[in-house]
Amino acid sequence: MMKILKGKKYLLPSPFGEGSGVRLLGVSLLIFMLVACSKDVAEETSGTSGNDGATANSLLQVTTRSGGANDATVSYPVQVYVFQGDECRAVQTIGDEGQTLNIALVEGTYSVYAVGGASATDYTLPTKDNATTTTALTLKEGRTLTDLMTASAVATLVDGGTNTVALGMTRKTMLIQDVTIKKIPTAATAVSVTIAPLWQSLTVGGTYSTAGQSQTIALTKQSDNRTWMLPTPLGEGPGVGLLPPSSQPASISVNITIGGTTKTYTYSCSDQLEAGYKINIDGTYTEAVGVNLTGTITGATWLGERTISFTFDENGSSAAENNTDPTPDPSPTGAGSFPAVGDTYEGCYVLAVTDIDETSAELTLLSPNELAVASASDADAALATLGMDGISDWAIPTKAQMDAFYAAKDGVTPAPAGTYYIWQGSTSLKKRNMSTGDDSSFASGAYLRPVAVVSVTTE
Repeated sequence: MMKILKGKKYLLPSPFGEGSGVRLLGVSLLIFMLVACSKDVAEETSGTSGNDGATANSLLQVTTRSGGANDATVSYPVQVYVFQGDECRAVQTIGDEGQTLNIALVEGTYSVYAVGGASATDYTLPTKDNATTTTALTLKEGRTLTDLMTASAVATLVDGGTNTVALGMTRKTMLIQDVTIKKIPTAATAVSVTIAPLWQSLTVGGTYSTAGQSQTIALTKQSDNRTWMLPTPLGEGPGVGLLPPSSQPASISVNITIGGTTKTYTYSCSDQLEAGYKINIDGTYTEAVGVNLTGTITGATWLGERTISFTFDENGSSAAENNTDPTPDPSPTGAGSFPAVGDTYEGCYVLAVTDIDETSAELTLLSPNELAVASASDADAALATLGMDGISDWAIPTKAQMDAFYAAKDGVTPAPAGTYYIWQGSTSLKKRNMSTGDDSSFASGAYLRPVAVVSVTTE
């Protein structure tokens, strides 16, 4: 067990003459026509007259696009949140692909966040008055998770200017597309699959919230009485959407109930289950061996493909290559071993590992939580809210730690939501452009994702 030690004039003809009443009708019709034909300009401006009563003098235009291949799509509606520092200045909705938001604001620098696939029918949505970047969009009772996507950008508005932001959406869910378990005994009364640990919700800022949840997916018996499948089999329905695991490795369990007794066969995945992938699970039960379960993860067009195979038997679970290797899957944190760079530990991404001796090591952990900050004081205050329970001494990354963060950016879970992230220079705060790797002085418009160094031991 491992322990911690420390985005012309029109003339209307009138058959009734030229009375004032007819002219009034013509004007009314004209106004109606102009409003009906102005989809992009006439909407989404309420509540954005300015900051703290100031008169709006600039325009922010927001559109969405897919963040992947040409055949990738965006989940609508898209909820757009505009922040200036910690203050939410506007909350608007993009209802479909052809819509552009026009948001009147006071000049300045703004952080724009978007959550796609989140409707007011399915979710309790934060409002302008209560939204923060860490506020969760929670599912309403009886509703199921939708295909959630997120994006963010920093926009600077000048007096009288227009800034257009096209938000590239990234999928934040994974899809259990098909589950088929075959040769189940006819006496079985229930079969289900459980996946854990999972994130429960998504925040305005695009990070995940509430770790350690699980999802059990009930299967239905087919006409042969021996096969159990999802109620909507592959090709006939959308499957079951889930947020990704809150820590790795994730576990997949098959639960079989016979005679009032439920037996569970659990596999600890050696391959990570990640957002943006479709997952197909196919298993076969034999009384002698238990369950032989194979899984295929098919990537969305912009993520590629991944295939995993594993077996279940009466003695537990094991990994298998081409479904033939019976070698047990070793524990990722067994005695005498430590998490490696890129692993997840206590819900945090492992940036670095320094061995102390055979039984102890120091881990540099990157928090899964982040926040846009506007000043050094904001950064210091944010440290108290961005850590993880059970781990203390969270700090702004040093240059070496930021170098490690930048090098691992494509593998970090949750993925960085912003473009700039701050780090602590020798005398002042700096910020790193996560697209180019360039450093510059920090003034505003950057994110903080803190780090912590912990000592661990095995026993």
